[in-house]
Amino acid sequence: MSLLRTENLSKIFISRRGLLKSENITALDNVNIELNERELIGIVGASGSGKSTLAKTLVFLYRPTSGNIYFNDKNITKYKSGKIKKYRKNIQMVFQDPYASLDPNHTVEWHIKRPLVLIKYKGNINERINELLNMVTLNPPEYYRNKFPHQLSGGQRQRVYLARTLAVEPKILIADEPVSMLDVSVRIDILNLLKMIRDKLNLSIIYITHDLNTVSMITDRIYVMHDGKIVEKGNTINIIKNPTDAYTKELIDAAPNPYKRI
Repeated sequence: MSLLRTENLSKIFISRRGLLKSENITALDNVNIELNERELIGIVGASGSGKSTLAKTLVFLYRPTSGNIYFNDKNITKYKSGKIKKYRKNIQMVFQDPYASLDPNHTVEWHIKRPLVLIKYKGNINERINELLNMVTLNPPEYYRNKFPHQLSGGQRQRVYLARTLAVEPKILIADEPVSMLDVSVRIDILNLLKMIRDKLNLSIIYITHDLNTVSMITDRIYVMHDGKIVEKGNTINIIKNPTDAYTKELIDAAPNPYKRI
C-alpha cells in the first residue's frame, strides 16, 4: 500500500541578481515518486540533481511551487501550519553531518528526552531513552546518556540523532546522505542498522545518496535524479544490472564496483 507519493512535484527558487534582475532555478521538475509501507527506496543522483531539495520539500522545509504530496492518500500540500506539524511527526529526517545535527552544549540524554517531552510521552521517559539507545546499538545506555557530542565518534553521533528521530515514532524516515561523512568501516554498520530498524519498527525509509555502492546494499527500488527530474526508476538490482538511461549508466561507470554486494 502506498504510504507517501508525489504528483508532478516542482520547486522553483528565485535567484536575485541585483535589485532588478532575477532568475528562476528549477530544482524539482514534475517529480513523481511512491513509497510503500515497510519499503526502503533510494533517491540517487550527483550533487545538484535535486535529491536533497526533494527531501526537504517532502518534510515541508520547502513548500512546493506546484504539484501535490499525498500521505496515506490525503493531499497534505495545502495544509496549514497546524496540520503540517502533525504530518511532520510522521516523517522525520536524518541529515548528512551528525555533529551539526546535535547541540554541542547538551548531552545525549537531553537530545533524546527533548522530543519525548514535546510529544508528551506518557510512559517512563528514562526507560524510553534506554530503549531507544539500545535500539541504535549504543549500549549500555548508561554509558552514553551523559556524554556530549564531542565525546562521541561520528558513527555514535549518527546513532544518537537516529534515536532522537525515532523518539517521536515516525512512520517514514528520510536519510539524506547519512553515511557520507563517516569512516568507511562505520558506513556498513549504519546501513545495516537502518535495515534492522525498518524491520523492527515497520518503518518506511527514503535513502538519499550519490553512492551506488551503498544504495545497492539496502534498497528495494531506486529513483535516479538528474537536473531535478526522475530519469529512471525501478527495482534496484535490475537498474544496476541493466540501466537504460544514459545518465544512470554514467553514475554506474563512475562508481567502483557498484554491484559487488548484491
